[in-house]
Amino acid sequence: MSIIQPNVTGRKIPRRLTALRYGVCTRTIDRWQNDPELGFPQPTVINKRKYDDEDKLTEWDRAQVRGA
Repeated sequence: MSIIQPNVTGRKIPRRLTALRYGVCTRTIDRWQNDPELGFPQPTVINKRKYDDEDKLTEWDRAQVRGA
């Protein structure tokens, strides 16, 4: 029996691309991040810029579908 592993990229994407991914502004992403009930993944900050882990975003997306 084989176990299917999700495709793990380790890729970090800038906050503006995260906003484009969800069709919202970057401020909305900040609000989601600050809402503990949503469980939105926390960013990595590099040189005062926020980057989101693409794998964690995909995991969060899947959790939203399962919870719906």
